[in-house]
Amino acid sequence: MNKEKKEFDERQIEIRKNIFKHGFLITLIALLLNAFLNDQGIVWASVFYQNILIFVLSITIVSIEFHMHDVYFGRGISRAPILGIMGFCVIVLAVLSGIHFANGAAFVANGELTSDGAGVIFCVLFLVSVTCGIIQSLRSKQAEKIMK
Repeated sequence: MNKEKKEFDERQIEIRKNIFKHGFLITLIALLLNAFLNDQGIVWASVFYQNILIFVLSITIVSIEFHMHDVYFGRGISRAPILGIMGFCVIVLAVLSGIHFANGAAFVANGELTSDGAGVIFCVLFLVSVTCGIIQSLRSKQAEKIMK
């Protein structure tokens, strides 16, 4: 594949910069809010899952923006492989969570999100990102057909 096809144009680069700024600010605000909650004695999940969920939430929001502005990938690169991998992750997480909950796992225990509850949230966040990617992919294909 030609290197020129992979590069972003100036407009796309500017959009990507702004999206990364949004992601950074969302992460910063979420971490500060989490620190405030912890300082007040409100522990909503173990520290491990608090940080991972904040990180994955930020990535999901950035991913959605990338998809909706059509700047996730450079020109000429297919979305199918990444959407396929993410879709596979959603299926695996959903199946594992379903098995755990069928065996009596709890979403919340002692007022805190459990690892199984965090798995469900990860599954939902990945599902939202994959869905946005599929929608944008279909919109792009439809726009290409109209242009032809």
